Amino acid sequence: MPHHTRRAVLRAGTAAIALPWLAPVMSASATGTSIDGRSTRIGRWEQTRAGLPAYRYEGSLPALAFDKTGRDAQQPPDPAFILGNYRLTAFAHVSGILQLLTGERVWARVNAAGDRMLYGDNHARLTVSDSESAAQAYDLVGMQSLAIDPARTTRRFGPGFAHWGYALSPELHARRVVSARPSLSLRDGNPSLVITVTLNNSGSRSVAFSHEEGFGMRYVPCNLQRIEPDARVARYASSVTNDATRRIALSQTRHIPVAFTVEDAVDAPNLHDLQPVNVFLHAHSSDTALSLDISGSDDERLLARIRGDVPAGGTVSFDIVIGLTYGDMDQAAALATDMLSSGDRDRIDDGLYSGLWATQLPDMTQEQNPVFRTEMPWHAHALEAMATYSAYFDETFVPQGTIYTYEDGENISNRDNLQALLPLCYSNPPLAKSCLRHVLKQTTRQGEIKRGTSGFGYMPPSIYKESDAQLYMFMAVGEYLRVTRDHALLNERVEFYPVEGNHSETVLNVLKRHFVYLRDEVGTGEHGLIRILNSDWSDSFFHLYSPNLTAASAESHLNSAMALAILPRFIAGLRAAGIGQDDPFIAALSHYHDDLSAAYMTDLGDRTFSARAYLNGGKPRYGVDVVCLEPQGFLLQIPDLPEPRKAAIYRVVKEATFAPEKVGFRIREKPIFGTSGGGEDGGFWFALEGQMVLGVSSFDKAEAEKLLETMSFHNFAKEYPDYVLGRWTHTDSMQSSLHPREGLMNYWKPSLEESGIGYCSHPHSWPLYNYFHLRDVR
Repeated sequence: MPHHTRRAVLRAGTAAIALPWLAPVMSASATGTSIDGRSTRIGRWEQTRAGLPAYRYEGSLPALAFDKTGRDAQQPPDPAFILGNYRLTAFAHVSGILQLLTGERVWARVNAAGDRMLYGDNHARLTVSDSESAAQAYDLVGMQSLAIDPARTTRRFGPGFAHWGYALSPELHARRVVSARPSLSLRDGNPSLVITVTLNNSGSRSVAFSHEEGFGMRYVPCNLQRIEPDARVARYASSVTNDATRRIALSQTRHIPVAFTVEDAVDAPNLHDLQPVNVFLHAHSSDTALSLDISGSDDERLLARIRGDVPAGGTVSFDIVIGLTYGDMDQAAALATDMLSSGDRDRIDDGLYSGLWATQLPDMTQEQNPVFRTEMPWHAHALEAMATYSAYFDETFVPQGTIYTYEDGENISNRDNLQALLPLCYSNPPLAKSCLRHVLKQTTRQGEIKRGTSGFGYMPPSIYKESDAQLYMFMAVGEYLRVTRDHALLNERVEFYPVEGNHSETVLNVLKRHFVYLRDEVGTGEHGLIRILNSDWSDSFFHLYSPNLTAASAESHLNSAMALAILPRFIAGLRAAGIGQDDPFIAALSHYHDDLSAAYMTDLGDRTFSARAYLNGGKPRYGVDVVCLEPQGFLLQIPDLPEPRKAAIYRVVKEATFAPEKVGFRIREKPIFGTSGGGEDGGFWFALEGQMVLGVSSFDKAEAEKLLETMSFHNFAKEYPDYVLGRWTHTDSMQSSLHPREGLMNYWKPSLEESGIGYCSHPHSWPLYNYFHLRDVR
């Protein structure tokens, strides 16, 4: 049964809280209803007629802000909102620029603005004239267009839509709405966008118009964009064919090796894409008086031209469909027809599929907290739009996003991908399961979980030998079993990597291999704590030390506290599935847990917070005199730790790392590596913040709810009113008060060439999961 027709039930003991996913339609004006009543120079939240949140951008372009030292804050000059479904990822920039990305085979920009530009190439130009006036041309898209003028253009973005309204003159108005339809099943989703243009003439004279919509066809895999074109070993060329009768232009792209390579099947793992996607453009209008033409130009550009008249006091409307296909012209025509036949014209201001999106997202209309009522469905939409079908693994997953995915084209790290599925256990269990299977299929027969993929199912060699991937798997499986009670998952079969080898085992057996790898390969050190190997959660913890010197002996308090927090839930999930206490796997897990608990609690002693790590056989030992946040959230989740002691630990940790922070806990009381206090040595990380909320919820639910609101976009906007990133999405971290770039990324310098998308999964998955969890444990 499709998940959108079901009701999810959150259980707390014998009590149950019903959350209907089928949201009722709520009335609102076509331009939206303000939710919080506040308007800032950047924008404000509104509500669509389907009861979903939307963001009205009211700021200037390019976006400009200054950090607390007065320097350029290096904000994205053309901020973006995510659209799409499991088969298409698109970013709608405030200026109207659209970036179309595919992640089905490799992550690639299909309309890249340049070989090395992280930006999209499209244009829209409207020319109008009447019997008494000369022709006037308006660019509707881009940083030199009417879209950058907040006095003449409204810009609204919401689940499945981006809306621009243009005041061309007192009598003539234009509306340009981009709509994306949600996926209704795991491998489904029409990889297309519908651009609906409407012209309204309230004057007394007819207006002639000509509209041109164009898309550049430059296919550039993201993993090549850091490489100079002349140094690449592969390139991609496009050719366009036209079908004038059906008004479709199809751009077909082919892979061209330019250096020696070994021929391989298109479905085998490869750093490069041997079967790139094709792109089509289709023009349509029910108004037969309009002239519609489609073509492809010599500069690899798809063009739609629509001409006609807007009668006095009248309106005209037409659609342009831009989509992806691995097929021919017939399949492109079918996709375009499918998109146009399934929309709701009565809700065009909020996108053609606003009502359908409302059935796919959690219903928050009964939530009394306006911040949660606004932001939780927004988070759910972001995860649905980020979710991507992988043709290699035949699963759908939520990538980490941001720089990893949307800039460098990598699906790393699997610890991030496992965290992203946690709220989906509540909001979309089938997708959560597919996310799990996506990582399970990246396991070797030895139980190692690879860091992730690049290219098409390709696992690049890496210096990282992570020590915690199996722990994140146990955390995710335990939560999935607890929430969904889908115990049949354990008996499903999954392939080991590489999947084309067709070597499979049951999920339960793969989990057993994960445990053996954790116990025997990761192992424990001389203090009995889990080793770090090359890295635990922090990829950069060794940045002042060579892992060659420390990997063999370094021990992680973070890994150890995490294991003690999540293993009881994992064991409980296995037992609820009917695996008895005397089962060898349960016995081995329990024995491992007990030995680790004894070692960790001995190390903790009567201290008021956990240490961070041992390096070089215990010299130095980090996080003894300085509170490091990483293990504390997990420490507070350990079920055997008495609540009074949890409360005492929390008071110490909060005093050391919360004040004077504005949006949550920073990762360090003060830097431990003697640096400037940024990033992993002093910043704010959504993943760690989410674990703190979970930990505090185990003994003080009211305080946990306050923390959840503190890390909201609403609070960020109040504390950092000049900053764009943090209003509706964010990267995985920001700087704390220890750093001159407080509230900002440290190393990111976005420009129009590197557009600074944001959209990491963590700022969306952790608040949504925390929200569901808090409602669950009430």
